[in-house]
Amino acid sequence: MVISDYFRSIEELLNNSKLIADKNIDFKEFDIDEGMIRGKLLFLGGYVFTFMEYISIGKDRPKYRFNLSDSKGDLIFRYDNAAHHQNIHTYPHHKHTPTEIKPSREMGLADVISEIEMMILNDFVK
Repeated sequence: MVISDYFRSIEELLNNSKLIADKNIDFKEFDIDEGMIRGKLLFLGGYVFTFMEYISIGKDRPKYRFNLSDSKGDLIFRYDNAAHHQNIHTYPHHKHTPTEIKPSREMGLADVISEIEMMILNDFVK
């Protein structure tokens, strides 16, 4: 797989989502196997998802940040791998919630979009 294949898979995922109301995404290819995606998605229910994912195919993600807020701008969660919270056993990967920092595996954009969609669908079922 090369970075353009990964970008196409993300575009397809976003285009197929029935829960995304609006999107603004920037794809940057630095090399055949290295690139970055930045953007903002507006989900049904007013959820705002901002993200940055630096990808190096075949390696751990060097840097990522996935932030979900509600329609008022209040944090729902943020995943990142910033080099802080060294006490978390999954360091540097972790998840911020409004009340705590939790361990997390390395997250990718598709993983987080899936989590958001499940959360929204669960809200609609309630």
